[in-house]
Order: sequence, then structure tokens, then C-alpha cells
Amino acid sequence: MGLIRWIFSIAVLAMWLALIGTGLYVAMYHAPETPEGQAIVVLGHGMDEAGTALSPESEARLAKGIELYGAGKAPLLVLTGGGTPPVARAMETVALAAGVPQDAMVVEDASLSTLQNALFTADIERLAHDRPILLVTNRYHLPRANASFRWAGFEDVRNVAADPEGGFAITEGLLWEAVKWPWNALRAAAASASEAANVPRESYIKYLE
Repeated sequence: MGLIRWIFSIAVLAMWLALIGTGLYVAMYHAPETPEGQAIVVLGHGMDEAGTALSPESEARLAKGIELYGAGKAPLLVLTGGGTPPVARAMETVALAAGVPQDAMVVEDASLSTLQNALFTADIERLAHDRPILLVTNRYHLPRANASFRWAGFEDVRNVAADPEGGFAITEGLLWEAVKWPWNALRAAAASASEAANVPRESYIKYLE
């Protein structure tokens, strides 16, 4: 019982630290001058309930990515996110309609989590791991997304919030970060250990969904 109680206490502490840390980031966030990078990476957040249009968060993230591309912040727009239908493909359709050229986009449509977003984006041959990327997602998601992409091998990850204004608010997304932070850390550590032991990626990648 002592060991179980200790593990439970550590888990609760990790969740509280994740929630407090992310909440402080959201509350203190201010939009800095966006630097230039090799690519703008937009993280999808699913489709609407009918599966026929982007969810509001996906739409906002894509709009920010298109804005950055139009401002010349990077020559490449990377759209990442799977699902049924793949959110990255839906974002591609909207981006094309907005005037982004097909050859200026790379679509990663297999990932089902932030960790997979990062890993599969790191596999894109047009991206160098030692050059900056502009990572676009919501404020509450930025700290965990940044950590995930650094874990995947990117050395210079610049945060860009799709929702830079609005102050602090307790949202469902923010509350979920209390669970997702420690869960992601455990899964990332297990995946890294598997890779170090030369375990094929296909043997463990499904556990990162």
C-alpha cells in the first residue's frame, strides 16, 4: 500500500505541476515579433462533429499559419494531423483556396497525437533539424507541443499562438494538459528507451497515439 500511495502522490503532483505551469504560460503569454524560419508547422485539432469542416481550433491554427506564410515568415507550410477524415488534408484544401501554392505545402496526415505530430514531421526530408521552425497551435498546447518537437529532434522551435489574445481562461483544453503532460512524458521516455534498444518504430508507434 505504501508504494501505491507513493506512486499516486507522484502522479497527482505531476498533474498539478503541469496544470499550474501551463496555466501560468497561458496567463503570461504575449505575442512576440515572429522570426523567420525554414517552415511553419500547423498542428491540427480535428474536425467538427459532422466531420465535414475544420474544428474551430484547427481553423484558427490554420489561419495563423496562412497569415505567417503570406507575411513571408517561411517558404514552407507543414500541415500535420490524421484522423477520419485526416484533418491535415482538410487544412490543405482550405490553404489551397486561400492561395497557398501546392508546392509550398507538405501534408502529414497519419499522426494521431502531439508526439506523433512531432515524430512524423521530423521524418520530412525537406526539414533540417538544426534550423528553426515556427510551431503554430493554441496557447495552452504550446508548451507541450514545443517539448514534443524538441524530443523528436528539432533544435530550434519557435512558439506562435493561434490565439495570442484573450487573457487567462480555464478551458477544457487547459485542464486536459494536466493529464497529457505526464502521460506524454512517460510515453516519450518509453519510446526513447525502445529506440535506444533498437526496437523497430512500428512496434511501439501505436502506443504514442
